[in-house]
Amino acid sequence: MLTLKRFGITTGAAAAAAAKAAALSLREESPRAVTIPTPIGLRLEIPVERIYIDGGWHCAEVRKFSGDNPDVLDGAVIRACVRPGPLKITCGRGVGVVSRPGLPVPPGECAINPVPRQMILDAVGEAGVGEVEILVEVPEGERLAELTMNRDVGVLGGISILGTTGIEFPVSDEEYLGHIEAELRAVRAVSKLAVLATGNRAVEYAKRDFGDVVVKVGDWVGVSVKLAVEMGFDEVVVSGLPAKLVKVAAGALNTHHRYCDARMESLIYAAVAADVPYEVLRKVAGAQSVAEALTYLGQHREAVLSVVAGRVKERLSRHAGREVKVVIYGEDGRVEAQA
Repeated sequence: MLTLKRFGITTGAAAAAAAKAAALSLREESPRAVTIPTPIGLRLEIPVERIYIDGGWHCAEVRKFSGDNPDVLDGAVIRACVRPGPLKITCGRGVGVVSRPGLPVPPGECAINPVPRQMILDAVGEAGVGEVEILVEVPEGERLAELTMNRDVGVLGGISILGTTGIEFPVSDEEYLGHIEAELRAVRAVSKLAVLATGNRAVEYAKRDFGDVVVKVGDWVGVSVKLAVEMGFDEVVVSGLPAKLVKVAAGALNTHHRYCDARMESLIYAAVAADVPYEVLRKVAGAQSVAEALTYLGQHREAVLSVVAGRVKERLSRHAGREVKVVIYGEDGRVEAQA
C-alpha cells in the first residue's frame, strides 16, 4: 500500500509568495495567504506569517515547509520586501552569493536561480502594482547555509533560492520505491519502453524526447533499473544530468550523498580516459562541483561525458543483467552524451 506523502514548497516558492504578499501590501492589503503560479501549471496557496513596513519597504514573511522531505531549511523564514522603483531583484541578508563558475547563476551574483527568479516576477506581476524593486532575505540563512553543501559548490554567505517546480516531494526515502513501482506498472501497461529520470529537469527533457514513458526515480537508480527489467520492459533508458550520473559511473547505484559522493573522482577518471591535457586536468581537480569542472573542459567536454555515459551503461547493464541505455542531458536540455 502506498503512503500519501506530504508535499513541501521550495525556497523559490516561499520567496515568490512573500514577494506577492509584500506587493499586495502596497495596495494596503494584508492577506493571510497568497496563491502563486508555478512552472508546472499548478497554483500553490501559501500562508503568510507577517506583513509590515520597514523604512519605506513593504515586507512580508513566509515560513518554508518541507513536508516529508528531510531538509535543514524546514521552518526557515523567507522574507521579501518591495518598494516602487525599476523592476529588479536583489538579495540581502542570508541569501548567498555565487563565487565559482558552473552554476545557473554567474559568479558575483546572488544565488537566486533562474526558475525561482521568474516565479518571483510572475507572482509580483499578479499583484498589479507596476514596477517595484524586490529584496529577498533569509534571516537565518547564513547559519543554515553551514548545514548545507552550498560552500562546496561555491555559494557563500547564505542559502540559495532554488526550485524547478515550486513543490518538494520526498524521493530519497525507501517508501518512494512503492511510488516508482506503481508508475512503472502504469507505463508497462501501455509500453515496452521505460525511461528512468533522476530529477525534475531530466524528467522534463526526457518527456520531450520519449513521451509519457518517463518515471522519476530520484536517487534510486539501481533498484529502479532492476524493477524495470523484472517487469519485462524490452528497453530501459536511464536519463539524467551529469552531476548525478557521474556518481553512477563510479558504481553508486543509489546517488544520495549519504551513500556515495565520488563525483569529482569519477569525473577526473573520465577526463584521464578521454586524454584531457594535464593543465586542464589540474583545473578540473581544483573544481568544487561537477558543473564548475565542466566549464573547464571546453572542447573536451563531449569526450569526457561520452566516457561517463559508457561507464554508466556498463555499470547498470551488469547490475540489471541486460543492456541498459543512457542519455546525459545538459542544463539546457541538450543531449550531451548517450550510450
